[in-house]
Amino acid sequence: MVFQIAAGHSGPGHNFLGALSTESALESDGDYPLELGVAYLLLAGYGFRTLFVSFSLPGAVGVLLSGFAFSYVFQYKLLAARDDLQELAFFLVLLIAGLEIRLKDLNAYIFIMAILPATLEMLAVAAYAVFFMNFSAIEGLVLGNILFAIGDGLVIPKMKEFGATFHGHPMPRLMFIWAPLEVSYALAMFGVLSGFAVPSDQKQSLRQVSILVSGNVLRIIFTVIGGAFIGHLSGKFLENRRNVTIGGKQVFNGTSVEAFLIVTSAALISYALGASCDKSDNPLLPLGFSTGSLFQSELFVIFTGVFFANACGKEALHEIEAVLGGVWVFGQLILFSMIGSRTTVDIFPEFIPHVLPVLSFGLAFRYFGILIGINLSMFLKLQGHPFSPEFVMQDSCFCFLATLPRATIQGALGQVPITESFFKNSLPTRAQNFIFLAARLYIVFLSVFGMILLNFFGPRMCLATQHRQPWDELVKASDEASEDEPQSTESSENELSVEYLLQAIGEVYDLSPETVAAALKKASDPEDQSKDKKQRFHQRASTFAHPSMERRLSDLTGFRHRHSESGQLSHDLDLAQFDCSGSTFNKAQHDDEGEWRDASRKGSKDR
Repeated sequence: MVFQIAAGHSGPGHNFLGALSTESALESDGDYPLELGVAYLLLAGYGFRTLFVSFSLPGAVGVLLSGFAFSYVFQYKLLAARDDLQELAFFLVLLIAGLEIRLKDLNAYIFIMAILPATLEMLAVAAYAVFFMNFSAIEGLVLGNILFAIGDGLVIPKMKEFGATFHGHPMPRLMFIWAPLEVSYALAMFGVLSGFAVPSDQKQSLRQVSILVSGNVLRIIFTVIGGAFIGHLSGKFLENRRNVTIGGKQVFNGTSVEAFLIVTSAALISYALGASCDKSDNPLLPLGFSTGSLFQSELFVIFTGVFFANACGKEALHEIEAVLGGVWVFGQLILFSMIGSRTTVDIFPEFIPHVLPVLSFGLAFRYFGILIGINLSMFLKLQGHPFSPEFVMQDSCFCFLATLPRATIQGALGQVPITESFFKNSLPTRAQNFIFLAARLYIVFLSVFGMILLNFFGPRMCLATQHRQPWDELVKASDEASEDEPQSTESSENELSVEYLLQAIGEVYDLSPETVAAALKKASDPEDQSKDKKQRFHQRASTFAHPSMERRLSDLTGFRHRHSESGQLSHDLDLAQFDCSGSTFNKAQHDDEGEWRDASRKGSKDR
């Protein structure tokens, strides 16, 4: 069977190359100001998104529809830049996936639950494609890799909503950590498999295969080391950038925009080191003995984000996530609009005969993998796992429903085998076309029906299994073996505020901070100062108050107020706000349980 999928709106029977004539036609039809086209992408896309989210449907599908409508009147400059825009959005996907992972959260059972079911689904899809669709092994694996990843942008907000409703229930917290880890695993696997995307009909000797395998293994090792180096170095620089001075003056302003600029630049450097030059198409840093680059771009960005998130301070990371979350709103509008513009209505009849069998086969093995992971965690008595024998079926069904929605990874990777000429064919192959077809249909059907099922059955399963050990007690029990708790940042921040105050007073009155501290101590000592002397001291301080001193104190007060306010809010949805309704976002921000991502290893000690 041959799947004919158009990149634009071409008539029946046209193949992928029909997009060329379509794009030429659209260049004349889409001759209007570029700004008007951008305005449509943003306003119409966000409007459709808001409408869908209001009805508890995935916002990504709404943006797909807006992009589908836009494809009929595509502005010709935007059409020419469509691939580049989608690649930039994909870069944001990689960076966000890395920043969402906390190394301290990665217990053994988390790895089992995030990797085992996903791997079984990928292998099942690949096996179906090989035995029933005559795909090669690498084509089947790439298909399974692109289709299995959970839609973390859809699941994370929903888990936060469940957590606000069912306080202490461990299953939403489990899925909250599970989702970004599975996404990162999918992206990492995609980077590995892309190195093996060779022609299906090309015969290779055993020596060539061994060189290819060893080259990919070394590429992964260098990528992890490079990501750890750049991520840790940029994170430590960000944490200490306020200490950089020239002539006694602070160089960096310490704002959240500056922090976002630093991490984005570091991630772009990582991505570029594994990329190829635009003109020659040769790797910027070749591996040498094997084909390809020394680094794997996608994996490099992920590990840069992971080690950056664990090297910089919590407050700085929250600031970056807030800015990046706002940028990602624009990124998702661009990403799903571009996918929608490539979608044709004639792909939907292909769902039942061709895509549904693949989907069913893969999901069956995913559920089997979830059951194995839960029972294996209990059998091995892995530290911190939330499972209990009486809730095995309910927990496995909840985890399965939470992994049904698919969106971001399928949108970001679905077209890559075509645009990057996977399998080394100059023209799109049947496998490439089917991968693109299946990715789009997965987004439409699984995001919609997956979220409907999760919205309906998820709360009922949480309610039926809420009489169990809370998450905080599980984490506290797993942390009892380790007494090396990180020191609370509250005392260090108070010390920083005192130093700031002393320095501010000293700068105004030309005194050293030590002199100011000694004077204040003497003035407040009850043995040396009577009540009248204290009163005269405060009056004198008020009389000689300097305007610049007032400004500095006002800045300090504002800083402390902002810090106090931020400590009461949750930053868990900064990177997933696209699919949140206003009520969900506000409720999660003021949730009594606070932050999940950074409090998950502290348990109830901070409560």
